[in-house]
Amino acid sequence: MRINIIRNMMVGLFILIALDLFYIQVIRGNYFYRQSESNSIRVLPSEGKRGRILDRDGHVMADNRKSFCVALLPQDMKDKREVFRFLAGVLHMKAELLEARYKKNKVASFSPVIVARDISREQAIAVEENAYQYPGLLVTEHFRRDYPFGAAAAHVTGYVGRATEERMRRIESYGYSTDDPVGYSGVEQHYDDELRGAPGGRQIQVNSRGQQVRLLSVREPADGRDLVLTLDIDIQQAAYQAMAGRKGSVVVMDPANGEILALVSSPAFDPNDFSSSEDRAMAAAYLKDSAAPLLNRATSAQFPPGSVFKIPVAAGGLQERKITPQTTFDCPGYFDLGKRRYKFPHAYGLQDFIQAMAHSANEYFFHVGLALGPEVILRYASLFALGERTGIDLPYEAKGTVPQHTAFRQWFRGDTANMSIGQGYVLVTPLQLARLMAAVDNEGRLPSVHLKKSLGGVETAAAVVSSRGAVLRPDVWAALKSGLQEVVRMDNGTAHALNLPGIDVYGKTGTAQAGAGKEDHASFAGVVRTPLRTWAFVLLLENGGSSANACLAVKEMLLDLQARGKLGPEAVVAPLVNGVEAVPSPEVN
Repeated sequence: MRINIIRNMMVGLFILIALDLFYIQVIRGNYFYRQSESNSIRVLPSEGKRGRILDRDGHVMADNRKSFCVALLPQDMKDKREVFRFLAGVLHMKAELLEARYKKNKVASFSPVIVARDISREQAIAVEENAYQYPGLLVTEHFRRDYPFGAAAAHVTGYVGRATEERMRRIESYGYSTDDPVGYSGVEQHYDDELRGAPGGRQIQVNSRGQQVRLLSVREPADGRDLVLTLDIDIQQAAYQAMAGRKGSVVVMDPANGEILALVSSPAFDPNDFSSSEDRAMAAAYLKDSAAPLLNRATSAQFPPGSVFKIPVAAGGLQERKITPQTTFDCPGYFDLGKRRYKFPHAYGLQDFIQAMAHSANEYFFHVGLALGPEVILRYASLFALGERTGIDLPYEAKGTVPQHTAFRQWFRGDTANMSIGQGYVLVTPLQLARLMAAVDNEGRLPSVHLKKSLGGVETAAAVVSSRGAVLRPDVWAALKSGLQEVVRMDNGTAHALNLPGIDVYGKTGTAQAGAGKEDHASFAGVVRTPLRTWAFVLLLENGGSSANACLAVKEMLLDLQARGKLGPEAVVAPLVNGVEAVPSPEVN
């Protein structure tokens, strides 16, 4: 009996073994064959080059250079400590740091882990020559982003870096891998999908020592598309140099089509610091800097416009026939409103519209603003698109604020007076002020603001100046432009320092209060004209004091542009009054 039981058990066991072998070799044979094949096949990825960024004349603003990296393949590694010890000696790095990077970046046993980037060619050769001794050790080729103009164009180009965990969650569905460079800020971020190259790779068969036996297949990487910007790097550099040591921004725009010729934010950062090496000390320093160099002050910062806001107020006063160019008001250096007296540093006496604009007489525009009322001021500010995003092809553009008085529990006549000179609740971006001046030069038509000129060799469709804007009578535009010209041409105009030989400029100064204990913001928003070209621009100094300081910075920029031949010998000459160049008068609002 016992023998039969044992025999039956043995027969059953052999049947189970036979069934299991049949299952493994016949039913799942192909599967396990493929698994064994994968153990001897490696995929070595190759990176597609990121598209270049160029200015309108073909100057390269963002390029790629070949970079060598050290990677480790976890499934092939044997003695990790020995590998890290060897690499530490060759790369002059601590073994503990290399091991920490390995642990942090490891995703899967079959996926290469980069532990050192941008090593020298000599180091790459030394690692490659000894790789046979350390299974799983690889030297891979990548591309490092290079920005030849550095900080001068940083807020336009942006920079590239490795995706953070949060960013990776947002973009992994678009085909990104954890090691792909990702655009941050500027056009690098806005056009990231178009600039990004498609990866390729080699599939090779290796022996048990990890050495290549044969090449199985190759997929060539695809390069990203080149992006040509409307920017002119000469104008960009002149604007950047004019802001040296100053905090603020400059925007230069072609009013005919909305092309941005220069966009500077200061202080700036060097985008090369984000891709130069594994050492992110400089990048971390930017984040901690109280001056906020990563902030794009041209598009993402909001400021009270000060007296530049008198342009839409003046347009409303003239169009609504509250004033004419001959209307006069007394400007004694103060304005009484209810029980409050507003005091100003200059007593101009009786002023007509042209004089008041040239002197930026606040009392005059208090009269105009109070006659219009907040609803009408708001309407004219909206006609010039203040308090609206321009739609520029950059991330994080701020909207600004032109307040609806009805949104406040109480709105006083003093609030209307403040708003009429660009103070109080009104906030705009420097880019909006540049578009405001473009609209003035276009006599109301708003240009479509953009940076892209072509992408992948395909030209951007010609921008059409919008029919939307401030529709004013011809006599209103004539009076408005005449007042803005006298800001520069009149002997004691607030921007007389810009009455330069060979350069024709008109515009408006602005000095805006920044809050208790802080220096005022200073600005000049204007238009420079020659027979061949016209540019609208703004230069704003954050906490820069008087608008006289902004005018001096504008003067530096214009003289630099003239020296570079950008204004050309064909420039209209705006003669000095009595042959004298005066220092601009300080302005409060």
